[in-house]
Amino acid sequence: MNLEPKYLKMARELHQTTPVVDAHLDLAGELYFRLQNGEENPLRTHYLENLKTSGVDLLFSSIYIRDEELPEAALRSALDQISALLYSLDQNPEFHLIRTVSDIEHIFSHSKIGILLYMEGLDCIGKDLNLLRILWELGVRGASLTWSRRNALASGCCKGGEDIEIPGGLSPEGFLAVQEIERLGMFLDISHLNDDGFEDICQIATRPFVATHSNSRSVYPHYRNLTDTQMLKLSEKGGILGLNGCDCIAGALDGADPLLTLCHHIEYEVSLLGPTHVGLGLDFCDSYTKAEPRFSYPDTPHDCLIDHSHLLELTAALLQRGMPIEHTKKILGENWLHYLKKTLPST
Repeated sequence: MNLEPKYLKMARELHQTTPVVDAHLDLAGELYFRLQNGEENPLRTHYLENLKTSGVDLLFSSIYIRDEELPEAALRSALDQISALLYSLDQNPEFHLIRTVSDIEHIFSHSKIGILLYMEGLDCIGKDLNLLRILWELGVRGASLTWSRRNALASGCCKGGEDIEIPGGLSPEGFLAVQEIERLGMFLDISHLNDDGFEDICQIATRPFVATHSNSRSVYPHYRNLTDTQMLKLSEKGGILGLNGCDCIAGALDGADPLLTLCHHIEYEVSLLGPTHVGLGLDFCDSYTKAEPRFSYPDTPHDCLIDHSHLLELTAALLQRGMPIEHTKKILGENWLHYLKKTLPST
């Protein structure tokens, strides 16, 4: 897509004057790999400048457990990643860990970048729900029950790397985990959950839940995306749908224009849900494999945007295609901030 200079200028101005939130990056794992490989300050070296260029104010850092770490090393991996992130935050005063609404207010009053920790799957706790309290005390503020596989709590949305959905909803422990997640005050993420599990969540959740990094299945029929019915149920509950920027999930394949593909998802979702339930959850997979090339696989998804600095191009594309500025501001970050201010503890 050829972007006109005036819209790139509008995008740069918008990113410096309105909140920008990305609800999914495997940052903690990436930092752990880089620190283990001998880098001294990877948060500053690899991430700070790109985040500043795009005006990102708040970034959700997921804790992701790889298949090869299951089951014995899952908890150790989660704790190692949390430790790496907290160590990196101590090194870099430009960042601030988000635990409460007061922390959100702090990052804007002190011009810092907020980092919010959440679990991309709870394989690390097995059936021990008491560990959720420990994760909460360590600063974790959200969780999905599972990644795209079966665990003790629920079924993910596929079988391994195959495009074959796993049937079956939440286990009895999964139902109890949802109750504990809500009792603690964590947000609940349904990205990676299968369709049966989604229906179970709709029946039992008492607080708004989200899909941090999922797209529209009507725009591109991928098992990681949500149907129209699911998106409507999520919005009716007060949740947010975060745009996933991976090419295989967005459908930017076989020469498709990646910017246009992302625009099609956002535009369709806004037309269905309105502008208050759509946000960003970009899931930069290339960033993860660059941090530790040993875990790059032949079918690893690639990103529609190169890194956060190129988020300006998506904003410019939306504006050029006619997205109203007020709608664009909501998508960039206002919606996520509104959700977090309703969900997190105040202090």
